[in-house]
Amino acid sequence: MHEFPSRRQLLLAVLVATTLSAAVEGVWSYSGAVSPPARVLLTAAVGLLISGTLALLLLRTRERAHRARDAALRSADDASALRAAVMDVTPVGFAFFDRELRYVHINAALAAMHGLPAERHLGRHVTEVMPDLGKRIAPRLQLALSTGAAIQDTLLQVETPAAPDESRFWFGSYLRVCGANGEVLGVIAAMSELTERMLAEKSLQEHEGRLDVLTRSLPDYLWGGKLRGGRLRDFYCTPVIERTTGYAASAFVQPAPDGGPPPLWAEMIHPEDRARYRASIEGLAPGAEAELEHRLICADGRVRWVRSRAAASALDAQAELHVGCVVTDITDRRLADDLRQRLHDSFRRSAQEWRRTFDAVASPLMVLGADGTVQRLNAAAIALFGGMDPSGQPLFTAASAPPWSHALPLVEELRRTRASATRELGDPVSRRTWEVSATWVEEASGEDSRVILVATELTHLLELQASLRRSETMAAMGAIVAGVAHEVRNPLFSISAVVDAVEATFGARAELKPYVDVLRGEVKRLNHLTQELFEYGRPTRGEWVEGPVLPVMMDALSACALASERAGVNVNVNRELAAELPRVRMDARRLFHVFRNVVENAVQHSPAGSAVRVATEEVEEAGRSWVRCTVRDGGPGFRAEDLSHVFEPFFSKRRGGTGLGLSIVQRILEEHQGIIRLRNHPEGGAEVTLLLPVVSSRVSPQHVDSLTS
Repeated sequence: MHEFPSRRQLLLAVLVATTLSAAVEGVWSYSGAVSPPARVLLTAAVGLLISGTLALLLLRTRERAHRARDAALRSADDASALRAAVMDVTPVGFAFFDRELRYVHINAALAAMHGLPAERHLGRHVTEVMPDLGKRIAPRLQLALSTGAAIQDTLLQVETPAAPDESRFWFGSYLRVCGANGEVLGVIAAMSELTERMLAEKSLQEHEGRLDVLTRSLPDYLWGGKLRGGRLRDFYCTPVIERTTGYAASAFVQPAPDGGPPPLWAEMIHPEDRARYRASIEGLAPGAEAELEHRLICADGRVRWVRSRAAASALDAQAELHVGCVVTDITDRRLADDLRQRLHDSFRRSAQEWRRTFDAVASPLMVLGADGTVQRLNAAAIALFGGMDPSGQPLFTAASAPPWSHALPLVEELRRTRASATRELGDPVSRRTWEVSATWVEEASGEDSRVILVATELTHLLELQASLRRSETMAAMGAIVAGVAHEVRNPLFSISAVVDAVEATFGARAELKPYVDVLRGEVKRLNHLTQELFEYGRPTRGEWVEGPVLPVMMDALSACALASERAGVNVNVNRELAAELPRVRMDARRLFHVFRNVVENAVQHSPAGSAVRVATEEVEEAGRSWVRCTVRDGGPGFRAEDLSHVFEPFFSKRRGGTGLGLSIVQRILEEHQGIIRLRNHPEGGAEVTLLLPVVSSRVSPQHVDSLTS
């Protein structure tokens, strides 16, 4: 490109040349004497001067033109760099096509979208680079060139080398580009990829479809909304609500006048549950959950039970809580629960009745597993364990008391024979006897076999049998003894009279006195024996009264005072008597004989200088009240081999004893439904315990003074 001087520069050069020419011409005119060579030289000098001036002007003009061109080039380069930078940095794809639809420029984003380098685009027709895409957008580019209007493709579905065999979605926009003089330079295309958005929309549509299918297939319905200021707004509900409540889903679309849920949403809550339900929903805190069971009134008037599970989100930018709730129909479950509860109550009542029936069995009853583990036992059996329930323990570790401690061999026998067996088991320590029956119970399935033990205490029955036999024996003996005593009494009376006559006639003779004394002593002993025989065989007169025991005991102790003095048994008889005792039913005369006999027996077995202690108190035994009288002597006590025979008639280890004392005492106590027990006291001496059953309230006896000799 050549730079030419401007008009100002040319006008200035002409003026300078004209001025110089005029000057030269004047010089020539003025100096007419100048020689022609001089004029030639002068003219040449003027020409050179004009030429140099013009050359100088041209040079300066060219320098200024070069500077302006360099500045313009630099500005154009900066603009091009800026345009390239903007087009390269934007994520939108740009391409500029000339009027022949050849690529002039393409940015990196569009080249990457095509999957081809930028240099493979430049200078090539749009249909050469990507034929399928070019055929679709070439008419659009041409339309933009011809009309100058902005053309848009809202959705282009293409496959590119960047993602072969994969559909990509683009948005295209095309616009004609003109120069400063209005000349059409080409067309620019802007391409934005919509693939991710289209895939997201497709996925969202699929998820919405799946969610719709799920919500329609579930028996539960869902509702949601926003909590603003404690009030529910923007309510929505799934159509499944129609299936649960019977109301049309459209009834839950239109909000209430205040913007809250439709009125039906609250009205179908049972009136008794509305306040609780509303407080639970509207009181949700951010991130909290609530669950409650309540009733709904359906369209047909039925009442259904449902469970509502509501959850609240965190506060959003508008200080609102998003609330969602799942409502599940639990009517069947509630009905099942009610039925289960009724069955449970019925089973519990049946179990209680069975347990009461089981415990009402007076005999101890125990159920063992096949391995000997205690499974069940009634109250009577627990009592034999000292009140402790050994359920779940093996019998061999739990059985520490009779009769279970003696039943282990019987259980082992049943586990071998799987039959039934009965044994009579006695405990010598407690002197109790049981009949234990064991039965092996086999289940039909062959599993869960059991051993059932039933213990029946025979102690009282055996005692009654022994008492009956003893009573029969004593009655028979009493009849015989009474008859013998009656027959002996007359000869004894005659002998006693003869002795008295002999003593009156020959009493002064010393040689007869020893014989008379012996005869009188033997007669007295026979009279005492006869009296005891009469007492042993005497039938009960039935002179029964209810009264205190202490007066009778006082009389007996007073009657024994002389005997204790003669035996030298510590002049005083110690009596530790209770100040107050209840009444007993008694034959006072017969009971007096009991106390006197026991106390005299204690005195007779006590050495001189010792004491006989008598104590009375009220006690509880076998579920009833008794008056217990205890007489303890200071003698050597009972011999172990004699304890089982002391109540037998005529059994005596004392010289001169008749052996009828304790037999008479036992018989009289049995008449009073009382009990006599014998033992050796741990501190020495024999101890006799008399138990009389209480039949009336207590009485306060008069003060009992100590007896002195």
